[in-house]
Amino acid sequence: MTRTARQCNSPRNLRGSSKGCRDANKSVAKQMVKISYNDLPAKYRSCLLYLTIFPDGDPIRRTTVCTRWIAEGLITSRENHAQDEADSCIDALLSRGLIQPGQISDTGKIKTFTLHRVVREVITMIARDVNFVDTDLPPDLARHLPVHSRTGVQTSHADRSMKAADGNGIVAFLPDLAKSSQWQLMKMLDLEGCRGLKKHHLKSICKIILLKYLSLRNTDITELPKQIEKLQCLETFDIRQTAVQSFATKSIMVPMLKHLLAGQAESPSNNSDGPQDLFTAVRLPSSIRRMEQLETLSHVEASHRLSDLTDVGHLLRLRKLGVILSGKKGALDILFQQIERLHGCLRSLSIQINQPVSKNEDTPCAEEVITLVSPPKLLQSLNIRGIRSDLLMWIAELDQLTKITLSETYLAEDYTRILGKLAALRCLRLRRNSYAGSRLTFKDEEFKSLKSLVVDDGIIINISFDTGAAPKIEAVVWYFATMESISGLLCLPKLKKLELNGDCDPDAVRQELDEEHPNSVDFKHRPGHGHQEDGATVAASTSMSK
Repeated sequence: MTRTARQCNSPRNLRGSSKGCRDANKSVAKQMVKISYNDLPAKYRSCLLYLTIFPDGDPIRRTTVCTRWIAEGLITSRENHAQDEADSCIDALLSRGLIQPGQISDTGKIKTFTLHRVVREVITMIARDVNFVDTDLPPDLARHLPVHSRTGVQTSHADRSMKAADGNGIVAFLPDLAKSSQWQLMKMLDLEGCRGLKKHHLKSICKIILLKYLSLRNTDITELPKQIEKLQCLETFDIRQTAVQSFATKSIMVPMLKHLLAGQAESPSNNSDGPQDLFTAVRLPSSIRRMEQLETLSHVEASHRLSDLTDVGHLLRLRKLGVILSGKKGALDILFQQIERLHGCLRSLSIQINQPVSKNEDTPCAEEVITLVSPPKLLQSLNIRGIRSDLLMWIAELDQLTKITLSETYLAEDYTRILGKLAALRCLRLRRNSYAGSRLTFKDEEFKSLKSLVVDDGIIINISFDTGAAPKIEAVVWYFATMESISGLLCLPKLKKLELNGDCDPDAVRQELDEEHPNSVDFKHRPGHGHQEDGATVAASTSMSK
């Protein structure tokens, strides 16, 4: 071998060649991103650039970013179809590979997404070139504030860096922001996850007269100031995962409000690893009928004044409703009457009775309520807790229903036949005391569209699938206290995931899936994570059959 050949094949030159290939590939990737960006409809390009304000590598929540796009004026649509337009933008970004899917819901909808490193580099450069974002603010502060109408706070970079790094972040920065002449002109303020918010901070926020989007989600606030009514332009108010239980006044009027998001999820079994379906919520304000723009009202508690429930039926743009009742006589009757008035608009419904009945008791006011005469035919998602199955016969009429979550319903076996006939049902969640029997059977020609099954009910000890049942099911997740068997897995041709949570011997199931199932099923067994009673996991039996 000549000296030149030896030099060309030396490790140093090979490393250099490899680096050159990587650089070339990255250059090509950037060009492809630019092509995809230019291929986007012009109205969606700003939405993509907007994503640069979120921290690098963090998953971006779909619902949050869509609502913020709307609040910032990046998504506009006539006839109140802005949310549909935002969803179309997400689809456009996905189809061009500009965002990567993250968490996907049981119904197949993307809940979170991320930006590839190369995509972020390209759109960050474009955003700077067109002066889309305020590069004068530290990134950990910029994500909380609107991209337009920046505040121009007159503080030094050193002060900003110190305040951003002291553990309080944007909260420590709020007093400086409030001194800005642009403070009252901001349209969006996202304080999700921030700690240290005080009453004076909230009073200052209530002076932002043009504010459209305010998120206090997962903060440590416990009460709201009376001045909240001054936010006359507010469209989205998010107080989920907070200790707020009521507004400062019994009656509140925010005329432009479209989305009131409240409530804090709690696990019924005190099992942080298991599903959650209990909520505490903010008290339903009086005279809510005056807020005619409301599209989302979830979750609110209507236990103190049942007469307030009658206002709900006047919200004829309501698409999502989540209500908590105390079990008072007549409450369910009034609520059902209001739901009938919303039959042409409601897409998502959640009803929780805080004093659910036992297996041998009747639902409160059962003698007064038989069924919904005119159920919401456009309903796609339904969450019921504490209503006996004999009051839910109207579910059979919901031919667009894709997702059902049930608990404390004590379903009889024949009632599962009704669920099995729902043509659009893709996700079924059976939680605590949802089923009256111990053996859950999926029969032939039932659940034809079902893709996801979650069972978290300590009563159920046996699950079986007959041939021809649930032919499209892809995921089965079971939390159990005692397990006798799970059978018919080989009858599920589309099965991709099986998760067993509880103490058992998984070897028989694992062997069956490995040796006989046509798919490479992702099988997981998590002992000690099963359904709990009074905080203690009940030991499970160990037999499993085919």
